[in-house]
Amino acid sequence: MRSVSFPFYKTKAWLDCRAAYLRKVNGLCELCLSHGILKPADIVHHKIHLDDRTARDPAVALNFDNLQALCIECHNSVHYGDGSGAKQKRYQYVDGKLVILGDTPLSCDV
Repeated sequence: MRSVSFPFYKTKAWLDCRAAYLRKVNGLCELCLSHGILKPADIVHHKIHLDDRTARDPAVALNFDNLQALCIECHNSVHYGDGSGAKQKRYQYVDGKLVILGDTPLSCDV
């Protein structure tokens, strides 16, 4: 098990952008909401994934058009498929910290 610790996610610019985006969407998971389910978002997901290059580009890393508020289950589904039981890495909160767990079956509440 390892913590999600990409340095970008600790910057003031990201923390401010994330907070502003969550306020914009009322803190709700956008995929759940599209199904009529009110569920709090846990993660602000980047549609264009960040790497060393894109994390330095504000047009990608800090652009609301590239963000999506998701609950953990929907985030796992977006990254790893439809929850059909395929073994993949899975994000969860453990002791208040977001971590990636080893191979576990996935599921989505939606």
